[in-house]
Amino acid sequence: MREFIRWFFGDPAQRTQSFLRTQEQRLIQSLVEKIPAHVDSLQLSGIGVLGAVVAAAALVSARSWPWTVSLVPVAMAVNWFGLSVDLPLARSRGGEAAAEGMSHHLGEIFSHLTILLAYGFSPFLTMRGATIVIVCYLLFSAYGYIRAATRHAEQMAYIGIGVTEFRILLALWPFAAMLLGVPQSLEDRLPPIDVAIMSLAAFTVIGLIAKLFLDGRKITAATRGEE
Repeated sequence: MREFIRWFFGDPAQRTQSFLRTQEQRLIQSLVEKIPAHVDSLQLSGIGVLGAVVAAAALVSARSWPWTVSLVPVAMAVNWFGLSVDLPLARSRGGEAAAEGMSHHLGEIFSHLTILLAYGFSPFLTMRGATIVIVCYLLFSAYGYIRAATRHAEQMAYIGIGVTEFRILLALWPFAAMLLGVPQSLEDRLPPIDVAIMSLAAFTVIGLIAKLFLDGRKITAATRGEE
């Protein structure tokens, strides 16, 4: 039971517990070693943001030109490359400066919010569903940054889903939506996809509240131990 709780809520001793962490870190290290010397981390952050903008444009354009949806996975791969390799590249070259860290985190937030908002204007999600996902994303992001500030550790994954897994979901959802018939149901008063999103949102918020109490107890215990 203790192991399940640790898997669900996250292990404070680890920076991330996402499913793809080990494989991703190996790939990132391999890419870092191949990046030309004239390319810096700020440029990579910009490339990542550009990928998100292209993905968002492709999603919105899919209403008029369905073929543009094929650009989404490619653009999301560019987004992953830019915003996953930027900080490791900076660290490999002598350290992560404040500007590089700020550029990375702003790029992550902008990318995710832009793509989620674009989903609301796409044929693959309602604006109501996209708004609910955005609110949940902001809640978890805010908690992650607060936790980092109070415990000097970043919690980047929940239930095994980290930033990379989230990107994969965003990249593949249009194709899953078409298989599930989501575009045809969006004109309904309460589409099934909205019901599913609201149910998952309630589940995740309850999990976040439980995690808040668990982390609060651990922080309190750690603070008393230092006194």
